[in-house]
Amino acid sequence: MDPLKPYPFPAGMDIPRLMPFQEYPWNNDHHLAAEVLRLKKTHALKYAFETGTCLGSTALWLAEHFEHVLTYEIHEPSWLIASERTKGQYIDARRMTSVSGLNIHAVGNSFYFLDAHWGEHCPLLDELDVLVGLKNIAIVIHDFQVPGTTFGFDRMPNGTPFHLDLIRVHLDAIYGVGQWKHNYPTAVAGAQRGWVSIEPM
Repeated sequence: MDPLKPYPFPAGMDIPRLMPFQEYPWNNDHHLAAEVLRLKKTHALKYAFETGTCLGSTALWLAEHFEHVLTYEIHEPSWLIASERTKGQYIDARRMTSVSGLNIHAVGNSFYFLDAHWGEHCPLLDELDVLVGLKNIAIVIHDFQVPGTTFGFDRMPNGTPFHLDLIRVHLDAIYGVGQWKHNYPTAVAGAQRGWVSIEPM
């Protein structure tokens, strides 16, 4: 896959430096971008949902590859920047919690990128619960512990790492027991964060 391109920020806006590679989608991880395109092609996915818009770089990439993008962010300063960057695109950037947004908008035949991990409450498990009953969906969870690697990962507020046993029962509810498979990266780029993709069998 070609290297990922940076997306410019609007002139005249005060842009905070929140993380490395924030101008790039997927924190500049082309391996993750390639996996998303594989999921889209394999399952003929039409729409993309993102939780945790941050500054909007990944939403801009998604809009180039999916018919429509819905993205959710509760941090107002970040949302204001992302809204300005995504203006005029096929992107609906909402300032609301990810769980509230998914409860209203989530549909089948879609890709779900779950990345709303900052703050006192981690909504990851609640987000997965909202997806129960949807048909033909694929999921990527960012900042996931990849066994046997040193890739970066996040933890639940109680210290539990993001790992497969944490979400297994939720995936069984979404897809059915034995009806899903997962994929870990063998390499990561950019910010060096782990991830997992989940798809129907």
